[in-house]
Amino acid sequence: MLKEIPPSTPQPARRSPADAPQFNPVLWWSTIAGICAIIVLGSVFVTLNYRKLSRQQAADPRPYYLGKLIDFQAVNRDGKTVSFAQLEGKIWVAGYQYTDCPGGCLGMAAVMKSLHERFGARGDFHLVSVSLNPRADTPEKMDAWVKARGVDVPGWWFLTGDEERIRSYMIRYFKFFGVQENTDPAIIAAEGPFSHDQRLALVDGQANLRGYYDVMNPQRGPAEVERLFRDIDYLFREAAPQP
Repeated sequence: MLKEIPPSTPQPARRSPADAPQFNPVLWWSTIAGICAIIVLGSVFVTLNYRKLSRQQAADPRPYYLGKLIDFQAVNRDGKTVSFAQLEGKIWVAGYQYTDCPGGCLGMAAVMKSLHERFGARGDFHLVSVSLNPRADTPEKMDAWVKARGVDVPGWWFLTGDEERIRSYMIRYFKFFGVQENTDPAIIAAEGPFSHDQRLALVDGQANLRGYYDVMNPQRGPAEVERLFRDIDYLFREAAPQP
């Protein structure tokens, strides 16, 4: 009986080395050159646009939008309750201070006083100092501190109230650093019983946070004060009615 012989599986033809793709150095280098050209052109485009943006910002340094405040009520040094809603349409600067601070708060108050001397005659400018130690800073104590320090001027609130509400608001909305109670006697003698944020915050007429200014920084303080003055001027121009 004859057995059926299965058909053999066809084998692929073997390619000789002569049939393999040949390396083309011209094509390879052309491809590399093209990729490099794209990278270089992209870098030039980004650099030119960055320089253009930098020139625009230098010519028109618009303060950024950093956050949005909600209304808040507190007690002013005259014993009256006031709210941030009353400052609608005004440019204002806020500081986080307390009366028993031996140094930093006095420096912040001096900067704020210089702001008042420059802009205080305007009806659309205001200053706000918020106590970070409301338990000790009663309205009467704050009023006496203001008068003793020569900053008893109109258009400047010194606010106190419920400590938990104030500290929570200042962290959540102003985004100031939390208050830390000092325990080291040497630190207390030098810096006071509390470590706190010594920046000033700039707010526009729609309750938008527009800048922070590290005015007490030993190296950058003077430049930060100048920047604050420039940004206030900008916000007034920004808010001016267009012809």
